[in-house]
Amino acid sequence: MLIYLFRDKATDNLALTIDVTGQNIPPITSSTDWLFVEAVDTVRFSPPWDPIDFQCLLRRLRVDGFYLFGADVKDPKNLPAGLARRLLQ
Repeated sequence: MLIYLFRDKATDNLALTIDVTGQNIPPITSSTDWLFVEAVDTVRFSPPWDPIDFQCLLRRLRVDGFYLFGADVKDPKNLPAGLARRLLQ
């Protein structure tokens, strides 16, 4: 499975998505600009990583299509309505 890493141009926030375009990643703020960083093949994780280590993340990507993480993401007030609840579950 390929997953795609994006970075917000103005912050340290990162997002993983299964959409190569990144269009399904919601903005964290009104000025969020997601930039593509790299594609990661989950079948070919290099040691010491193993796909089993990322099962929770991979399940989340299959359900939501994206996963946000970074400094601003930890503060639910910075997230779009409804998104904070899903991320903090």
